[in-house]
Amino acid sequence: MTISLEEDDSVDLILRHVSHRFPEDLARGLLGVEGPLSANVLETQVSSRHRELDRTLDVRVKDERRLIHLEWQGDMPADMPFRSYEYQTLMALAVTAENRVGSQLVPPIETVVVLLGGRAEPWPPHGSYRLSPPEAPFSGVHFRIEPVYQRTVAELTARGRFWLIFAPLAVDADEPRIRRVLEDLRAQVSPEAFEELGVAMAVLADADQRGRDLRSVVRTLLPRELVMNNWIFREGLEEGRQKGREEGLQQGLQKGLQKGLEEGREEGLQQGLAPLAHLFERRLRRSLTATERATLAERLLQQGAERLGDVVLDLSPEDLAAWLAATNGH
Repeated sequence: MTISLEEDDSVDLILRHVSHRFPEDLARGLLGVEGPLSANVLETQVSSRHRELDRTLDVRVKDERRLIHLEWQGDMPADMPFRSYEYQTLMALAVTAENRVGSQLVPPIETVVVLLGGRAEPWPPHGSYRLSPPEAPFSGVHFRIEPVYQRTVAELTARGRFWLIFAPLAVDADEPRIRRVLEDLRAQVSPEAFEELGVAMAVLADADQRGRDLRSVVRTLLPRELVMNNWIFREGLEEGRQKGREEGLQQGLQKGLQKGLEEGREEGLQQGLAPLAHLFERRLRRSLTATERATLAERLLQQGAERLGDVVLDLSPEDLAAWLAATNGH
């Protein structure tokens, strides 16, 4: 069994969300830096044209700038070497076009492939895409391979709080270790950070390929409302896929939501909307109004959950508020 992030919307959505919320923790764990570090998610035309590219961090360690291109993968894609080469080339051209006077023309660029599952055989530290002939000195790109599912809980813990979300995938993950990780995390971070990282851990626990049912352990240590919202969303997606096999996915989703609207099933509608509404409220740092919730329900019907997930993670809070207020939903 492998994880397809294209099919598993919740895994893809939550990883994009937490990497946007905790870029410095993500970068610090990758680089092993203890001193001053700043990082933010870099939004470029390259990223917008290539939706399969997951995240690029713009990191500064002291006076050095570097770009880290991240790929979350359930298993290693066959075309990953070429994709790394393509992205690094496009990113170098985009950064050069910035024409920053007095700075290095192209900062160091590194691709890191974070594997959530895959083969049992250990991965090498790096992969590569070679342009030069075999007999010539190497010319091309290297990319780093980070198989979190082959790490121990202790190794992930040593990298910092962001990396704890992968603890349920660790090779030695079990109930006592996961309980200890969540208890320590609750004591170390704010309630808001615990909520977001805890939900991410819950989603990834459900994606564990080893069948250890660690999601039930995570569920008992998270607020009940968060857990219910998360699994209602996943079960709703699965139910929608089943209907899709019977009468077409989009038709099934639209019929189900439309029926809820027509019959006034407010409770069912709120359960379906709860995970998306929660993300919107986190980004806006306020509660949605009744009008905004109605707008969200309408656009979920019209545009689908994937499109709304892109909107809530890619827009700034100010643009997100404007998107909710717009009458056409674009």
